[in-house]
Amino acid sequence: MRTIYICLGCAAQYLPPESMTYPSSPGVTASPVHCGAPGCRSAVAVSVAASGLPPEVLAKFARRAAGLDGERRVPRPARRARGRRAGAAPQSARSRLL
Repeated sequence: MRTIYICLGCAAQYLPPESMTYPSSPGVTASPVHCGAPGCRSAVAVSVAASGLPPEVLAKFARRAAGLDGERRVPRPARRARGRRAGAAPQSARSRLL
């Protein structure tokens, strides 16, 4: 089974050759984190450098987030710590001036 990749720049799904090299363009290799669009290539290069993670790991995280590797994983909402005070009243509540 071939691996489908997700572009981190435009969220498009793409299917590069299994060898990750293009036979029609010698010396050009496919990337596991971006599609062939020039804008995606430059934007993702900055993101990969800022994250400090290898591109293969980022590609795995993108496939998992899109639901291509097993069940789609979404972050859980943050829970309030126990024993803390409730949040402030909404802005439409009375103020000191009224």
